[in-house]
Amino acid sequence: MPRTTITVQRKLTILRDADERQLNNKESLKSIARSHGIQAVQIRNWRKQRDVLSLTRPKARSLHKGKPSTIKYLEDAVIGHAIEMRQIGVGITYNHLVIKACQLDEGFRAKTYEVQYQLIRRLCNSNCLVNRRRTHVSQEHPQEAIERAEEWLSEIRPILSAPNVLKEYIINMDQTPLPFSLASSTTLELEGEKTVTVRQTGNSKTRCTVSLTITADGEKLKPMIIFKGQRGGTIATRELAASQYRDNMVLSCQTNAWQDEENMNDWVDGVLVPHLQQHAVGSPVYLFLDQFAAHDTASFRTRMDSLGVTLKLIPGKCTWVLQPIDVGIGKPFKDRVRQKWFRWMINHAEADVDLPNASRDEIQKWVNDTWEELPEDIVRNSWKKSNLSWFV
Repeated sequence: MPRTTITVQRKLTILRDADERQLNNKESLKSIARSHGIQAVQIRNWRKQRDVLSLTRPKARSLHKGKPSTIKYLEDAVIGHAIEMRQIGVGITYNHLVIKACQLDEGFRAKTYEVQYQLIRRLCNSNCLVNRRRTHVSQEHPQEAIERAEEWLSEIRPILSAPNVLKEYIINMDQTPLPFSLASSTTLELEGEKTVTVRQTGNSKTRCTVSLTITADGEKLKPMIIFKGQRGGTIATRELAASQYRDNMVLSCQTNAWQDEENMNDWVDGVLVPHLQQHAVGSPVYLFLDQFAAHDTASFRTRMDSLGVTLKLIPGKCTWVLQPIDVGIGKPFKDRVRQKWFRWMINHAEADVDLPNASRDEIQKWVNDTWEELPEDIVRNSWKKSNLSWFV
Protein backbone atom coordinates (compact mmCIF):
# COMPACT_ATOMS: atom_id res chain seq x y z
CA MET A 1 0.00 0.00 0.00
CA PRO A 2 1.55 3.37 -1.01
CA ARG A 3 2.44 5.85 1.71
CA THR A 4 0.07 8.83 1.88
CA THR A 5 -0.39 11.84 4.14
CA ILE A 6 -3.78 12.45 5.70
CA THR A 7 -5.11 15.69 7.12
CA VAL A 8 -6.20 15.96 10.75
CA GLN A 9 -9.76 16.61 9.57
CA ARG A 10 -9.74 13.34 7.62
CA LYS A 11 -8.26 11.43 10.57
CA LEU A 12 -11.04 12.61 12.88
CA THR A 13 -13.65 11.67 10.25
CA ILE A 14 -12.18 8.15 10.00
CA LEU A 15 -12.19 7.82 13.81
CA ARG A 16 -15.87 8.78 14.01
CA ASP A 17 -16.70 6.31 11.23
CA ALA A 18 -14.72 3.55 12.95
CA ASP A 19 -16.43 4.17 16.30
CA GLU A 20 -19.87 4.06 14.70
CA ARG A 21 -19.24 0.92 12.62
CA GLN A 22 -17.66 -1.01 15.50
CA LEU A 23 -20.50 -0.04 17.83
CA ASN A 24 -23.43 -0.63 15.46
CA ASN A 25 -22.17 -3.25 12.99
CA LYS A 26 -19.54 -5.00 15.11
CA GLU A 27 -17.06 -4.67 12.20
CA SER A 28 -13.42 -5.51 12.71
CA LEU A 29 -10.85 -2.74 12.80
CA LYS A 30 -9.02 -4.33 9.86
CA SER A 31 -12.17 -4.25 7.71
CA ILE A 32 -12.81 -0.60 8.55
CA ALA A 33 -9.18 0.34 7.89
CA ARG A 34 -9.23 -1.51 4.55
CA SER A 35 -12.31 0.45 3.42
CA HIS A 36 -10.42 3.70 4.05
CA GLY A 37 -7.21 2.49 2.39
CA ILE A 38 -5.15 2.59 5.61
CA GLN A 39 -3.73 0.19 8.21
CA ALA A 40 -5.56 -0.77 11.40
CA VAL A 41 -2.57 0.32 13.49
CA GLN A 42 -3.05 3.86 12.20
CA ILE A 43 -6.57 3.99 13.65
CA ARG A 44 -5.28 2.66 16.98
CA ASN A 45 -2.60 5.35 17.09
CA TRP A 46 -5.06 8.10 16.16
CA ARG A 47 -7.39 7.02 18.95
CA LYS A 48 -4.56 7.52 21.43
CA GLN A 49 -3.96 10.98 19.94
CA ARG A 50 -7.62 11.96 19.65
CA ASP A 51 -7.43 14.82 22.19
CA VAL A 52 -4.38 16.32 20.51
CA LEU A 53 -5.90 15.90 17.04
CA SER A 54 -9.05 17.76 18.07
CA LEU A 55 -6.91 20.80 19.02
CA THR A 56 -4.84 20.78 15.82
CA ARG A 57 -5.52 22.70 12.60
CA PRO A 58 -7.93 20.66 10.40
CA LYS A 59 -5.69 20.95 7.33
CA ALA A 60 -2.50 19.93 9.16
CA ARG A 61 -1.01 16.62 8.02
CA SER A 62 1.19 15.99 11.03
CA LEU A 63 1.18 16.63 14.76
CA HIS A 64 4.87 17.35 14.61
CA LYS A 65 5.36 21.09 14.19
CA GLY A 66 8.99 20.80 13.09
CA LYS A 67 11.87 22.68 14.61
CA PRO A 68 10.96 25.44 17.07
CA SER A 69 10.80 28.87 15.47
CA THR A 70 14.01 30.87 15.77
CA ILE A 71 11.88 33.95 16.51
CA LYS A 72 9.79 32.33 19.25
CA TYR A 73 10.80 35.23 21.49
CA LEU A 74 8.86 37.58 19.17
CA GLU A 75 5.74 35.42 19.08
CA ASP A 76 3.74 37.16 21.82
CA ALA A 77 4.48 40.63 20.46
CA VAL A 78 4.01 39.89 16.74
CA ILE A 79 1.01 37.55 16.94
CA GLY A 80 -0.50 39.67 19.68
CA HIS A 81 -0.15 42.73 17.45
CA ALA A 82 -1.83 40.88 14.55
CA ILE A 83 -4.77 39.78 16.69
CA GLU A 84 -5.10 43.27 18.20
CA MET A 85 -5.21 44.85 14.72
CA ARG A 86 -7.80 42.31 13.57
CA GLN A 87 -9.96 43.03 16.59
CA ILE A 88 -10.22 46.66 15.50
CA GLY A 89 -10.75 45.69 11.85
CA VAL A 90 -7.34 46.58 10.37
CA GLY A 91 -6.21 44.33 7.50
CA ILE A 92 -2.89 42.58 8.20
CA THR A 93 -0.49 40.75 5.85
CA TYR A 94 2.79 38.92 6.32
CA ASN A 95 4.65 42.01 5.08
CA HIS A 96 3.06 44.15 7.77
CA LEU A 97 4.19 41.70 10.46
CA VAL A 98 7.69 41.71 8.96
CA ILE A 99 7.74 45.49 9.50
CA LYS A 100 6.51 45.05 13.08
CA ALA A 101 9.20 42.44 13.84
CA CYS A 102 11.89 44.72 12.38
CA GLN A 103 10.75 47.48 14.72
CA LEU A 104 10.98 45.12 17.71
CA ASP A 105 14.31 43.42 17.08
CA GLU A 106 17.53 44.60 15.45
CA GLY A 107 18.69 41.02 14.91
CA PHE A 108 15.58 40.26 12.89
CA ARG A 109 16.04 43.49 10.90
CA ALA A 110 19.55 42.34 9.89
CA LYS A 111 18.20 39.23 8.13
CA THR A 112 17.39 39.22 4.40
CA TYR A 113 13.81 39.96 3.39
CA GLU A 114 13.27 36.39 2.14
CA VAL A 115 14.30 34.94 5.52
CA GLN A 116 12.18 37.51 7.37
CA TYR A 117 9.13 36.67 5.28
CA GLN A 118 9.45 32.91 5.73
CA LEU A 119 9.99 33.21 9.49
CA ILE A 120 6.86 35.35 9.87
CA ARG A 121 4.81 33.09 7.58
CA ARG A 122 5.77 30.00 9.59
CA LEU A 123 5.08 31.77 12.88
CA CYS A 124 1.61 32.76 11.63
CA ASN A 125 0.82 29.24 10.40
CA SER A 126 1.78 27.74 13.74
CA ASN A 127 -0.68 30.14 15.39
CA CYS A 128 -3.53 29.37 12.98
CA LEU A 129 -3.32 32.77 11.24
CA VAL A 130 -4.16 32.28 7.58
CA ASN A 131 -4.94 34.54 4.61
CA ARG A 132 -8.63 35.29 4.15
CA ARG A 133 -10.21 37.26 1.30
CA ARG A 134 -12.82 39.95 1.86
CA THR A 135 -14.19 40.11 -1.70
CA HIS A 136 -14.92 37.66 -4.47
CA VAL A 137 -12.25 36.75 -7.02
CA SER A 138 -13.03 38.20 -10.43
CA GLN A 139 -13.89 35.85 -13.29
CA GLU A 140 -11.37 34.92 -15.94
CA HIS A 141 -11.45 36.77 -19.22
CA PRO A 142 -12.63 34.77 -22.23
CA GLN A 143 -10.19 33.15 -24.64
CA GLU A 144 -11.72 35.24 -27.42
CA ALA A 145 -10.02 38.35 -25.99
CA ILE A 146 -6.61 36.68 -26.25
CA GLU A 147 -7.28 35.73 -29.85
CA ARG A 148 -8.29 39.31 -30.71
CA ALA A 149 -5.18 40.58 -28.96
CA GLU A 150 -2.94 38.24 -30.97
CA GLU A 151 -4.59 39.34 -34.21
CA TRP A 152 -4.15 43.04 -33.36
CA LEU A 153 -0.50 42.56 -32.38
CA SER A 154 0.22 40.80 -35.65
CA GLU A 155 -0.64 44.10 -37.37
CA ILE A 156 1.19 46.33 -34.87
CA ARG A 157 4.51 44.48 -34.56
CA PRO A 158 5.68 45.19 -38.14
CA ILE A 159 4.96 48.91 -37.64
CA LEU A 160 6.97 49.09 -34.40
CA SER A 161 9.81 47.03 -35.86
CA ALA A 162 10.53 49.52 -38.65
CA PRO A 163 14.17 50.77 -38.56
CA ASN A 164 13.21 54.42 -37.98
CA VAL A 165 10.92 53.71 -35.00
CA LEU A 166 12.62 54.40 -31.66
CA LYS A 167 11.31 52.79 -28.49
CA GLU A 168 11.45 56.07 -26.56
CA TYR A 169 8.66 57.32 -28.85
CA ILE A 170 6.41 54.29 -28.41
CA ILE A 171 4.20 55.51 -25.57
CA ASN A 172 1.41 54.08 -23.45
CA MET A 173 -0.72 56.03 -20.98
CA ASP A 174 -3.54 54.79 -18.79
CA GLN A 175 -5.51 55.95 -15.78
CA THR A 176 -5.97 54.04 -12.55
CA PRO A 177 -8.24 54.98 -9.63
CA LEU A 178 -6.39 55.45 -6.34
CA PRO A 179 -8.51 55.37 -3.17
CA PHE A 180 -7.46 57.52 -0.23
CA SER A 181 -7.89 54.36 1.86
CA LEU A 182 -5.88 51.39 0.58
CA ALA A 183 -6.94 48.70 3.04
CA SER A 184 -6.14 45.25 1.67
CA SER A 185 -8.96 42.96 0.57
CA THR A 186 -7.27 40.09 2.44
CA THR A 187 -6.27 39.83 6.08
CA LEU A 188 -4.80 37.33 8.48
CA GLU A 189 -7.62 35.92 10.61
CA LEU A 190 -8.01 33.03 12.99
CA GLU A 191 -9.00 29.91 11.05
CA GLY A 192 -12.69 29.11 11.37
CA GLU A 193 -13.96 32.69 11.79
CA LYS A 194 -17.15 33.07 9.76
CA THR A 195 -17.24 36.88 9.65
CA VAL A 196 -14.16 38.68 8.33
CA THR A 197 -14.22 42.49 8.53
CA VAL A 198 -11.56 45.07 7.70
CA ARG A 199 -11.61 48.58 9.17
CA GLN A 200 -11.12 51.44 6.73
CA THR A 201 -10.57 55.15 7.08
CA GLY A 202 -13.40 57.66 7.26
CA ASN A 203 -12.85 58.63 3.62
CA SER A 204 -12.64 55.06 2.32
CA LYS A 205 -14.87 56.02 -0.64
CA THR A 206 -12.79 59.09 -1.59
CA ARG A 207 -10.43 58.56 -4.50
CA CYS A 208 -8.37 60.33 -7.10
CA THR A 209 -7.28 59.27 -10.58
CA VAL A 210 -3.61 58.72 -11.43
CA SER A 211 -2.49 58.80 -15.07
CA LEU A 212 0.73 56.88 -15.65
CA THR A 213 2.78 57.14 -18.84
CA ILE A 214 5.65 54.90 -19.96
CA THR A 215 7.73 54.29 -23.08
CA ALA A 216 8.88 51.01 -24.58
CA ASP A 217 12.52 51.69 -23.64
CA GLY A 218 11.63 51.77 -19.92
CA GLU A 219 11.30 55.51 -19.35
CA LYS A 220 8.68 56.79 -16.90
CA LEU A 221 7.16 60.14 -17.84
CA LYS A 222 5.59 62.51 -15.32
CA PRO A 223 2.58 61.06 -13.47
CA MET A 224 -0.64 63.04 -13.34
CA ILE A 225 -3.08 63.13 -10.40
CA ILE A 226 -6.68 64.28 -10.78
CA PHE A 227 -8.40 65.20 -7.50
CA LYS A 228 -12.06 65.90 -6.91
CA GLY A 229 -12.79 69.61 -7.11
CA GLN A 230 -13.61 72.50 -9.41
CA ARG A 231 -11.13 73.11 -12.20
CA GLY A 232 -10.77 76.77 -11.24
CA GLY A 233 -11.57 76.32 -7.57
CA THR A 234 -9.53 76.84 -4.41
CA ILE A 235 -8.00 73.33 -4.42
CA ALA A 236 -6.68 73.72 -7.96
CA THR A 237 -5.60 77.38 -7.87
CA ARG A 238 -4.19 77.58 -4.32
CA GLU A 239 -3.43 74.19 -2.80
CA LEU A 240 -2.22 72.26 -5.87
CA ALA A 241 -0.56 75.32 -7.42
CA ALA A 242 1.61 75.63 -4.30
CA SER A 243 2.36 71.91 -3.99
CA GLN A 244 5.99 70.92 -3.45
CA TYR A 245 5.48 68.18 -6.04
CA ARG A 246 4.15 70.37 -8.85
CA ASP A 247 7.46 70.11 -10.76
CA ASN A 248 7.46 66.31 -10.58
CA MET A 249 3.88 65.68 -11.68
CA VAL A 250 0.84 67.25 -13.30
CA LEU A 251 -1.92 68.14 -10.80
CA SER A 252 -5.49 68.82 -11.83
CA CYS A 253 -9.07 68.88 -10.54
CA GLN A 254 -12.28 67.52 -11.96
CA THR A 255 -15.77 67.42 -10.46
CA ASN A 256 -15.70 63.62 -10.05
CA ALA A 257 -11.92 63.14 -10.09
CA TRP A 258 -12.19 61.58 -13.56
CA GLN A 259 -10.06 61.97 -16.66
CA ASP A 260 -12.01 64.06 -19.16
CA GLU A 261 -11.33 65.99 -22.35
CA GLU A 262 -10.11 69.09 -20.51
CA ASN A 263 -7.57 67.41 -18.29
CA MET A 264 -6.45 65.22 -21.21
CA ASN A 265 -5.16 68.51 -22.62
CA ASP A 266 -3.41 69.13 -19.29
CA TRP A 267 -1.71 65.74 -19.71
CA VAL A 268 -0.65 66.60 -23.26
CA ASP A 269 0.82 69.97 -22.18
CA GLY A 270 2.48 68.72 -19.00
CA VAL A 271 3.62 65.21 -19.95
CA LEU A 272 3.54 64.46 -23.67
CA VAL A 273 4.79 67.74 -25.15
CA PRO A 274 7.90 67.98 -22.91
CA HIS A 275 8.82 64.44 -23.95
CA LEU A 276 8.30 65.24 -27.64
CA GLN A 277 10.61 68.24 -27.39
CA GLN A 278 13.42 65.68 -27.46
CA HIS A 279 11.92 64.22 -30.66
CA ALA A 280 14.56 62.96 -33.11
CA VAL A 281 13.95 64.22 -36.65
CA GLY A 282 12.40 61.53 -38.80
CA SER A 283 11.38 59.29 -35.92
CA PRO A 284 7.60 58.69 -35.77
CA VAL A 285 5.73 58.84 -32.46
CA TYR A 286 3.09 56.26 -31.53
CA LEU A 287 0.69 56.78 -28.62
CA PHE A 288 -1.31 53.75 -27.48
CA LEU A 289 -4.44 54.34 -25.41
CA ASP A 290 -7.46 52.27 -24.47
CA GLN A 291 -10.91 53.04 -25.85
CA PHE A 292 -11.94 55.37 -23.02
CA ALA A 293 -14.24 58.10 -24.34
CA ALA A 294 -11.86 60.97 -23.52
CA HIS A 295 -9.14 59.31 -25.65
CA ASP A 296 -11.19 59.25 -28.83
CA THR A 297 -12.70 62.72 -29.20
CA ALA A 298 -12.35 64.66 -32.43
CA SER A 299 -10.50 67.50 -30.67
CA PHE A 300 -7.98 65.11 -29.10
CA ARG A 301 -7.30 63.40 -32.43
CA THR A 302 -6.81 66.81 -34.05
CA ARG A 303 -4.37 67.77 -31.29
CA MET A 304 -2.38 64.55 -31.83
CA ASP A 305 -2.24 65.17 -35.58
CA SER A 306 -0.91 68.69 -34.99
CA LEU A 307 1.87 67.25 -32.81
CA GLY A 308 2.74 64.57 -35.36
CA VAL A 309 1.63 61.76 -33.04
CA THR A 310 -0.03 58.63 -34.43
CA LEU A 311 -2.84 57.63 -32.07
CA LYS A 312 -3.59 53.90 -31.83
CA LEU A 313 -6.49 52.59 -29.73
CA ILE A 314 -6.13 49.19 -28.08
CA PRO A 315 -9.09 46.86 -28.80
CA GLY A 316 -11.82 46.82 -26.18
CA LYS A 317 -11.78 44.06 -23.53
CA CYS A 318 -8.16 43.27 -24.44
CA THR A 319 -6.33 45.77 -22.24
CA TRP A 320 -5.73 43.16 -19.52
CA VAL A 321 -3.42 41.26 -21.90
CA LEU A 322 -2.31 44.07 -24.21
CA GLN A 323 -1.92 47.38 -22.43
CA PRO A 324 1.57 47.55 -20.84
CA ILE A 325 0.43 49.60 -17.84
CA ASP A 326 -2.32 47.08 -17.10
CA VAL A 327 -0.01 44.11 -17.71
CA GLY A 328 3.06 45.10 -15.73
CA ILE A 329 2.73 48.48 -14.01
CA GLY A 330 -0.62 48.73 -12.22
CA LYS A 331 -0.09 46.05 -9.57
CA PRO A 332 3.52 46.83 -8.56
CA PHE A 333 2.64 50.54 -8.50
CA LYS A 334 -0.41 50.10 -6.26
CA ASP A 335 1.35 47.55 -4.05
CA ARG A 336 4.11 50.04 -3.32
CA VAL A 337 1.65 52.87 -2.66
CA ARG A 338 -0.33 50.56 -0.37
CA GLN A 339 2.81 49.78 1.65
CA LYS A 340 3.38 53.50 2.16
CA TRP A 341 -0.25 54.01 3.13
CA PHE A 342 -0.12 51.16 5.64
CA ARG A 343 3.09 52.38 7.30
CA TRP A 344 1.47 55.81 7.66
CA MET A 345 -1.87 54.46 8.82
CA ILE A 346 -0.55 51.96 11.37
CA ASN A 347 1.20 54.79 13.23
CA HIS A 348 -2.13 56.61 13.60
CA ALA A 349 -4.49 53.69 14.28
CA GLU A 350 -6.08 53.44 17.71
CA ALA A 351 -8.73 51.02 18.85
CA ASP A 352 -11.29 53.57 20.04
CA VAL A 353 -11.11 56.19 17.31
CA ASP A 354 -11.81 56.33 13.60
CA LEU A 355 -8.86 55.60 11.34
CA PRO A 356 -7.27 58.81 10.01
CA ASN A 357 -7.88 60.25 6.56
CA ALA A 358 -5.01 60.70 4.12
CA SER A 359 -4.52 64.22 2.76
CA ARG A 360 -3.99 65.23 -0.87
CA ASP A 361 -0.41 66.16 -0.01
CA GLU A 362 0.22 62.66 1.36
CA ILE A 363 -1.28 61.09 -1.78
CA GLN A 364 1.07 63.21 -3.91
CA LYS A 365 4.09 62.12 -1.84
CA TRP A 366 3.20 58.41 -2.11
CA VAL A 367 2.66 58.62 -5.86
CA ASN A 368 5.84 60.65 -6.40
CA ASP A 369 8.05 58.37 -4.28
CA THR A 370 6.56 55.18 -5.71
CA TRP A 371 6.98 56.33 -9.31
CA GLU A 372 10.62 57.23 -8.67
CA GLU A 373 11.27 53.85 -7.00
CA LEU A 374 9.67 51.70 -9.71
CA PRO A 375 12.53 49.94 -11.59
CA GLU A 376 12.95 50.51 -15.32
CA ASP A 377 13.17 46.73 -15.83
CA ILE A 378 9.55 46.43 -14.73
CA VAL A 379 8.56 49.11 -17.25
CA ARG A 380 10.42 47.42 -20.12
CA ASN A 381 9.09 43.99 -19.25
CA SER A 382 5.49 45.25 -19.24
CA TRP A 383 5.72 45.38 -23.07
CA LYS A 384 6.79 41.74 -23.20
CA LYS A 385 3.94 39.63 -21.84
CA SER A 386 4.48 35.95 -22.65
CA ASN A 387 3.20 35.11 -26.16
CA LEU A 388 1.83 38.64 -26.45
CA SER A 389 5.01 40.71 -26.70
CA TRP A 390 4.76 43.96 -28.64
CA PHE A 391 8.08 43.26 -30.33
CA VAL A 392 9.33 40.38 -32.43
